[in-house]
Amino acid sequence: MMRVLEFVDTHAPYLSEQSTLQDAVDKLDLYKATTLPVLNEEGVVIGLITERQVFDALYAEWQAAARQVPAPRLAPFHPYAHARKDRPITQWMTPEPPVLSEHAPIEEAVALMLQHGLDTLPVQGEGKFIGTVRLIDCCQAILETVASD
Repeated sequence: MMRVLEFVDTHAPYLSEQSTLQDAVDKLDLYKATTLPVLNEEGVVIGLITERQVFDALYAEWQAAARQVPAPRLAPFHPYAHARKDRPITQWMTPEPPVLSEHAPIEEAVALMLQHGLDTLPVQGEGKFIGTVRLIDCCQAILETVASD
């Protein structure tokens, strides 16, 4: 049985509870990630923030306008986003997200991702963040298993 530990990205980016929306944008872009775990000072996962949550936080007013008018221009809403960029991500993150044990089977990772609508999950070993596993990693694991059977 393949375990999460075999596919965990131990160099995965993360944020601290002091991180801002700007920090989230910078790391999501730099690492081409779609989801970032948020850690407390002890290295425990306390939240997750996705690129969609970051966009929703920065452009809430545009989204409200988009419900009234199909596809309003984004430019008039930039000042709202700019004014909000230094706010803490803890206001928008998903608190107490699903977290995998490093010893969990790949199937459990897939089930949790599908259940929560996520493509990346944080992995903990001995109660501390050690990295992330992505849905594509799980696909790779499953295909490798099928190929070796």
